[in-house]
Parts: sequence; structure tokens; C-alpha cells
Amino acid sequence: MGILQPDEAIYSLLCKYLLNEADAVERQWVETWRKEDPANEEILSSIRRMLDALRPVGNIPGLDTESSWQRLKTTIGVEEPRVRKMHWMLKVAAVLVLALGVGLFFLKPAKEQVFAGAQQAELKDGSRVSMESNAEMHLAKGFGKVERRVHFTGKAHFDIAQNAEHPFVIVLGHTEIKVLGTRFMVDFKPQDSSLVVLVNSGKIMVTDLDKKDSVILTPGMILRRDQQKEPFAVAENVQDLNRRQLVFSNVPLEKVIKTIEVVYGVEVEITDATLLEKAVTANFENEPIDNVLATIAFITNTAVEKTVQGYSIK
Repeated sequence: MGILQPDEAIYSLLCKYLLNEADAVERQWVETWRKEDPANEEILSSIRRMLDALRPVGNIPGLDTESSWQRLKTTIGVEEPRVRKMHWMLKVAAVLVLALGVGLFFLKPAKEQVFAGAQQAELKDGSRVSMESNAEMHLAKGFGKVERRVHFTGKAHFDIAQNAEHPFVIVLGHTEIKVLGTRFMVDFKPQDSSLVVLVNSGKIMVTDLDKKDSVILTPGMILRRDQQKEPFAVAENVQDLNRRQLVFSNVPLEKVIKTIEVVYGVEVEITDATLLEKAVTANFENEPIDNVLATIAFITNTAVEKTVQGYSIK
């Protein structure tokens, strides 16, 4: 019998386990494998049902392994332990031949589930992900068993089903988002590790795994990072990022400016520290940055001017 290929070796070990001929180490390996994924238990059950249907194997023409075993014992001049091993391999070979004949190869462990391109991805936990054309999502092996882990790139809106016992984890390169149940948007570009996250409802935690830095985001909060090496920039009061819908109600000027910087990607300097606590109440939607800053300057009785770096309020 030739060297078993990886898939055949796994099935051989499973057959050995079910035939009660596996040693302690082999049994431990199979027991661990059974617990890794519910699909593995189904594979083992399918092989067990097949073995039960085939017993006794010797009754099947051309697969009389017991007769072959007896011939091996009397004709091959090798020690008893080696003959026993060959006996087991012969039985496994017979099972594999029949298994392939009835389509056991269809029972191979399911490949990692992948969603790619513009689509409404419906996950088995009830979560929905509205993916754009550049998006790709890989569900990790064992999704939903301990946690609901996915690897993601591109842009999508997530609507995550609540499940406190099985947190939903999105892996974005060296960054993770952990959530119990909420709606939020993610735009991740792996080529430069740029990231934008906007929370619509609920609460999420974004963690930079390299820096061990975490931030909690709640509804209306936005997180932006232009490159992996840069720290998170976080702002509030954002209703819709695509429409640049900003809602401020008695919000200190310092926080208002921070939100504008994150949403519009500009730098705004406040030269007079006494202005930082001035309250601002205003709503903006699809307004150019110049109009937004002009309105804020009017509300706070200040002046705004363009600078080399961006804008200045004083």
C-alpha cells in the first residue's frame, strides 16, 4: 500500500479510531479533532454509519480482509507487531476503496466560507452584511462555536445579531472589532491599513493589536486611521458619513472641530484656548467644508481663515 495522501491519512485514522485499533495518542488526536468543528462530528458519524453497513467486510466479494490477513501471517516472514499493522492497513484500504466508491470524498471538511463582491451576505447566526464591490469576508473555522470571527477587507455595513455568549469579531489586518450586537459601517483598505468605522447603534470595541490600544465606540461616533502606524482619531455627532450629516446640540467647539477634522480630513487650529468651550448647536448635511466653518464662525462670533496646513479659527 502506498503512502497515504493527507485526506486519506485522516480518513484512515478515523477508521482506525472507529475500529477500536487506535492507540492512546491517536485517540486523543481524534477526540480533539471532534471538538474543533461540529462538521467534524458529522464526518465521523457518517464514516461510522458506513462501517456499520459494511460489516462484516469479509462478506463483500473482493474485500475479504480476514482471508488476506491469514495469508499474510503464513506467507510473510515478518514479526507479529508488523503483521498486525499490515492487517489494520489492509482493512483501512478496503474501507477507503468502498468509501470512495460511495462518495465519501463529499464528506471532506467544508472549506472556509467566503463572501466577495457587492452582495447582501446572510450569515447563519442571523447577522447581515451589506457588502460593496471591493469587499471580501472570510468566516473563520468554527464560526459560532465559541465566537463569531470573520476576516474582512473593503467596505460594508454590518447588522450583527445579538449573542452575548458568542461575540462577533472582525479581523482587519492588525486591528480587531468586537461587538455583541449592533449596526455599524467598516471601510478597511489593507494596502495601507487605512480604516474608517462609524457606529449607527449599539457599542463596539476597536483594538489595535500591535499597540494594544482599544477604544469604545457608541452611536454617532466615528473612528478614522489613515495608516497602520498612526493612532486612532475618534469623533462624535456623525449621523451619516456618506452624506456628511453632522448634528451638534450644545457641543463644545473643541469637539465640533475634532469631528470636522475626522469627517472632512482637514486640520483646523483654534488659536484662542478660551474658545474651546463655546457651545455650538447646528446641523449639517452635504455641506462644503468652507460653508461648515463659516457657519461655526458665525455661531461662535469668531473668524476663520485658510492656512498652509488647513484652517484657523480665532
